[in-house]
Amino acid sequence: MTEQVDVLIVGSGPAGSTYARTIGDAVPTARILMVEVGPRIPGTRGEHTLNMSEEARVAAQLLTQGPEAGVERAKALADIGDGIDPSLEFRQTILPGLFFLDPRPKLEDGEVGLSAASMASGVGGMGIHWGTSSPRPHQSERIPFIPADELDAALDHAEQLLRVTKWDGPGTGLSAKIRLQMAEEFDGPGLTPAGFMPSSLHWENGRPQFSGTGVILGDLESKVSGFELRAETLARRVIVEDGVAVGAVLEDRRTGESYEVRAEHVVVCADGLRTPQVLFASGVRPTALGHYLNEHFQVGAFGYLDDEFDPARFEDEPEHLGYVLVPFSDARPMQGGITAIGNSPYSISLGDPALASKLMACPWYGAKDIQYRDRVEFSETETDFYGMPKMTIHYSRTDTDLVTIQQLKENAARSAARIGTLAEEPALAAGGSSIHYQGTVRMGATNDGLSVCDQYLKVWDVENLYVGGNGVIPTSTASNPTLTTVALAWRAATELATHLPSECSRRLW
Repeated sequence: MTEQVDVLIVGSGPAGSTYARTIGDAVPTARILMVEVGPRIPGTRGEHTLNMSEEARVAAQLLTQGPEAGVERAKALADIGDGIDPSLEFRQTILPGLFFLDPRPKLEDGEVGLSAASMASGVGGMGIHWGTSSPRPHQSERIPFIPADELDAALDHAEQLLRVTKWDGPGTGLSAKIRLQMAEEFDGPGLTPAGFMPSSLHWENGRPQFSGTGVILGDLESKVSGFELRAETLARRVIVEDGVAVGAVLEDRRTGESYEVRAEHVVVCADGLRTPQVLFASGVRPTALGHYLNEHFQVGAFGYLDDEFDPARFEDEPEHLGYVLVPFSDARPMQGGITAIGNSPYSISLGDPALASKLMACPWYGAKDIQYRDRVEFSETETDFYGMPKMTIHYSRTDTDLVTIQQLKENAARSAARIGTLAEEPALAAGGSSIHYQGTVRMGATNDGLSVCDQYLKVWDVENLYVGGNGVIPTSTASNPTLTTVALAWRAATELATHLPSECSRRLW
């Protein structure tokens, strides 16, 4: 017999998990199959690696590195592409648990590529590795064709799913002092005022608990008997018959066996690069597929706090990150973050404690000038490690981008100078290092060839096929995208669930 489910979800990251949780809450009788190409991780399903012991964290990271599974990062970094600086922050905190798409890309004239483009393969996806910063989009970062009240309601719900903690007001202690310095330096007419970075974490017994994908899924297994999370399962292609998605061809990665699963609805949330890859492999190839690739620029600045900002001189508010946020504004299309790392709860190797206590970080992110030609291209003949169409990134910088990058460096230096001294000049991180790839399955208001899906993430011209993940975001953003991604997935899943009750009721009879 052919296996039959109500909803098949490809990908177990934040977007896919939001679909599963939302549909399961709305229709507990639904049969939901979620497939993940990577393995299960020991311990609690979907736990964030920052909550684990050092031994468990390393084990989890080694498992989710796809073709580099089991490879120690020091060895994996022995041969890296031009322009990738192994001292950059992303190499210390993000790269473990991920694998490179292509660290030595062949660039065409005028291209800069995304040499650090990376992915994770394992239950929970990037949701067990991410940094948990969860700002809301501002001004033109917001999606203009979604009514403002509906988008705000979706963002509210996303904050609940991710257990976002927000710090309002002026703050206390060192946090307040740094926020005031940034407000004096960067606030102005028409600019979103400086505040504190919302983060997807909460405190338990005096320790921060970072929100992994498991926080989104909650107790779904116990509430929805028809839910199954099937690991080490590759979605080879979506089955489309007469313009309708009716299931997918799956492959058991352990045995190599291929089989079909039929579904009333198919949702692809593989990530910003692999979601369009699955659609391409399925013959679903709208004009915009893979195009408008957009990763915001990242400039890092590190240094040391002046004596008046020495954390030892302050009694900060308990359970406060102290991560000051200079938000995106149209008049300043970038986002800054300023952190006194020495008293931060993030698990970062700081070396000498005396020196580390005065270390500061001032990362800034800039919005990309979105272009159709920036894209991920898929081969008709060559395949990748998983046997899927091989990907090639085409990415360039416009004159507007060059101005943005220069402003990012200047603002990073300005923010550092307000509270300390730079250890080195602000540096542009290698392209792809933020892991925030957007636009490749972008949503649109109308089916005009400029988008892949509608505002409810339904793929144009294919019934019952949905997408999700950072790739659906159509705007140019500097903000970290995860909160928006979860909000859009919740909104889409809520709409999808309205089509399920009659189907599930018929099955019960």
